[in-house]
Amino acid sequence: MSQPSGTHSNIVAMPQPTYAYDKPPQLPGATYYPPEPRRGAAGTKAPELIARDISRTPSPTPSEVDLLNGVKKKLDWKARIRLYLILAVVIAIIVLIEAFHVKIINALKPATQWLHDTKGGWLIPILIFIVLSFPPLFGHELVAMLCGVAWGLGAGFGIVAAGTLLGEICTFFFFKYCCGARGKRLELTNMGYGTLAHVVREGGLLIAIIVRYSSLPAHLTTAVFATCGMQFWVFLVAAVVSLPKQIVLVYVGVALASNDSRSDKIQRIVIGVTVVITVIGMVYIRRLMKAAQPAVVYARRKARQAKLQRMSEV
Repeated sequence: MSQPSGTHSNIVAMPQPTYAYDKPPQLPGATYYPPEPRRGAAGTKAPELIARDISRTPSPTPSEVDLLNGVKKKLDWKARIRLYLILAVVIAIIVLIEAFHVKIINALKPATQWLHDTKGGWLIPILIFIVLSFPPLFGHELVAMLCGVAWGLGAGFGIVAAGTLLGEICTFFFFKYCCGARGKRLELTNMGYGTLAHVVREGGLLIAIIVRYSSLPAHLTTAVFATCGMQFWVFLVAAVVSLPKQIVLVYVGVALASNDSRSDKIQRIVIGVTVVITVIGMVYIRRLMKAAQPAVVYARRKARQAKLQRMSEV
């Protein structure tokens, strides 16, 4: 099957992808492989397809036309208020941490010291990581920094890596076996989710790693990986390769605990490099998602056609 432009195919990484539609999207001019003939009652041969059995592909919806033409819908006042509030909270948290990080660390030292001195205390942050891996929970970054404060860079990163991997594995299997149908519905109704799923499905291991390094939340990427049919070993390799992102958070905790000017400079450099990498990854993924929009819109149209066909046969 010919691939839409702007996507990368990796048959080894994705041998049996899960589609939200009856078959992979077929753009006009692509090779069509007819489905297996259906069987009627008691094993009798189903009637052959005739012209009237094939309905016309529905036209794109107004929102799909706007998407393909690059027309962006303006946010209403409620959405603007939510966006501004989120930005204000994020900026306020960053400013407060930068201004009062010494006091924050001193206030948390009794708890971090207790975790460090308690036998088996390292299991507590691992369990917290596992719980926080399920959306919509958050706070992963704060726990990673506290691990750096309590155990230092080496042991702290080991704890964060173990908790992150175990949590992501649990999330992967939860979405794979419990949310597969919901993921397929979301792929056909949410264009952003649908284009991301298409890019991941067609991209294989390399795209999975880039997505993990982008600024997309790990909750979202794991859900997409699980519901689009990605093999577990591909997900696991991508998760392991992206673990260096976690060591940055651990080092931030180490730098905050040391309260050393040299450590603060290194911390800013490390954070700056990480931000640049995540932004580059996000820009690349967004370009692939934009290139995949025609194929996803066509797949949504074919899904509507199949639904109308089923309704006409009832």
